[in-house]
Amino acid sequence: IEELTSSLLLYPNPVNDKLYIETQTLTQTLTIEIYDIYERCQVTETPSHQACLVVDVADLKSGVYFVKVVTSEGEAVKRIVKK
Repeated sequence: IEELTSSLLLYPNPVNDKLYIETQTLTQTLTIEIYDIYERCQVTETPSHQACLVVDVADLKSGVYFVKVVTSEGEAVKRIVKK
């Protein structure tokens, strides 16, 4: 799990409309979830396995969010700021 967290790259941060998610580990991504600070799920994506995933966050309000990436190897959570 620590390897997954350290290899997970989210950019740009702060984000406006499109959030790019990359991981260096060769793993199958199962889901991507974005939570607000009240732990309410705002976005759920089940992308096909790609080197770089793009998530549309244009509809999110400005604030702090947590991106949870769930894979067959475990889960990783990173913080982002929406402008």
